[in-house]
Amino acid sequence: MLVLEWTDPPFAPGHWIPEMVVLAGVEPILGVAGERSEQTTWQAAVAAAPDVVVCAPCGYDLDGAAAQAAVVAEHFPGVPVWAVDANGSYARPGPRVVDGVEALAGILHPDRVSGPDPGTARPTD
Repeated sequence: MLVLEWTDPPFAPGHWIPEMVVLAGVEPILGVAGERSEQTTWQAAVAAAPDVVVCAPCGYDLDGAAAQAAVVAEHFPGVPVWAVDANGSYARPGPRVVDGVEALAGILHPDRVSGPDPGTARPTD
């Protein structure tokens, strides 16, 4: 899974977000737990060949993230791209991080976990 913490320019996540991805059941791409978020390039992001991309731009709610995810999806044809409520469950360490892990698990494993709450995550069209 590739989580993008920012989209222009793209930033791979650091801090606790890569750990959230691991807790949801997969390995993060281009992010290192406990490190700072790091600027990357679209070429590096695409070359990492993610199975799914999550757009979690810092400070954006779900509607704002969805607008950004539509642009991100253009870089990843054929790859599911999701928008999440980054401001609510990803950008700040706190109890709602659990909601973010649950949303990621629902995105990744809809056959084993109920899909994410539509108020916290949505796929691009």
